Amino acid sequence: MPERSVLLLAGEASGDYHAASLVRELRSISPDLRVTGIGGEKLSAAGMELLHHYRDINTIGLSEGFGKLRNIVAAYNTMKRELRSGKHRVFIPVDYPDVNLRLCRIARDAGVAVCYYISPQVWAWRKGRIKKIARRVDRMLTIFPFEERLYRDAGVNAQFVGHTMVRDIPERLDRGLLRAEFGVDPAARLIALVPGSRPAEIHRMLPIMADAARLYLQTYPDARFLLPLAGPHLAEMVSEILASRSLPVTVLSTDAFRVMAACDSGLVTSGTATLQAALAEMPHVVVYVLDPLTWWVVMKVVKPLLMDKDVHVAIANVLSIKKEAEGHGPITDMLDAGYRVACQECGRPLFVPELLQSSVTPDNLAHWLVRFTVDPRLTETMIDGFRQIRAMLTPREESLSAARIILEYLDRS
Repeated sequence: MPERSVLLLAGEASGDYHAASLVRELRSISPDLRVTGIGGEKLSAAGMELLHHYRDINTIGLSEGFGKLRNIVAAYNTMKRELRSGKHRVFIPVDYPDVNLRLCRIARDAGVAVCYYISPQVWAWRKGRIKKIARRVDRMLTIFPFEERLYRDAGVNAQFVGHTMVRDIPERLDRGLLRAEFGVDPAARLIALVPGSRPAEIHRMLPIMADAARLYLQTYPDARFLLPLAGPHLAEMVSEILASRSLPVTVLSTDAFRVMAACDSGLVTSGTATLQAALAEMPHVVVYVLDPLTWWVVMKVVKPLLMDKDVHVAIANVLSIKKEAEGHGPITDMLDAGYRVACQECGRPLFVPELLQSSVTPDNLAHWLVRFTVDPRLTETMIDGFRQIRAMLTPREESLSAARIILEYLDRS
């Protein structure tokens, strides 16, 4: 009989965050539970024994991926051995489908129950994977409501369990208290610069954001800027980029959502931070730039063959599009208010503006910051939409939590 143990793989920062909350709840309900696997600082702090750090296997873009191939293979082999060891009753894959779906097959062959947390985004690309998921996964725990029906229609035992950030980010944080904590004038015009959590992202995004901030200062010289630091290992890089520009930027080592809740508007790199910005009710534009080779492959090969034609980088837009199909929601409200935020790729109306690749210029970013400043009706409409996003991500009162469902499988195995 295997010991009371689960194996978990979170291959990136967002998975580390979500899974840490899950592990804390698991261990609060079942203190004797042993959790091991791949993750980061948050999972380690929650009580998980790290076999590898996700930083060793996490990549962005083709060139970076080749450089970490040896680490990825070593981590994969470690997880295979663990699944076949007989020590674990349940495997919890967290997103990261290219590796995790392979391990799901090994888990099933080894008699280990698979409770997948943070669903692969089959609604965005490679929908054919859902058949593979149905064969390899015992329970799919989704954090977006529309995913539950999508999976159930394909024969997957799925349940929407609510989004971690809805629990972690309080409604309507007190802006005055946050500004006082950060040592900022309560009446100051504050802009958030959120350049991402990976060094490659920061290297590409922060210089453009900083140049946009300088343009904005030409019109609003009293403006101040806050930058949430994603980790201490990024401090030197951020300082070097900002040192070359004379900007009133305060770098803060605190949760990004607290910084964004203190700000009037902001520039946010695509990723987890876009949803944090929505739940913090900060009007923002989502921006993203890939290395040229990866962008070419995505646009010329991956998107035409594998991606949904209506996929978008801001999760607030994905949720709003799903709601739009019901005849209402944030996009409908924006249009009714006289605002049409068009997608630069397909032209369809969005809720949150997205600027990608060649459109990510200081002029374009500064343009949106000015719009947020001069048009209070625009920002009020966006804030109303953000509150709808929160409601969409809140679980049903009668639903079991992800931790409770996993413990049921643990006791059943």
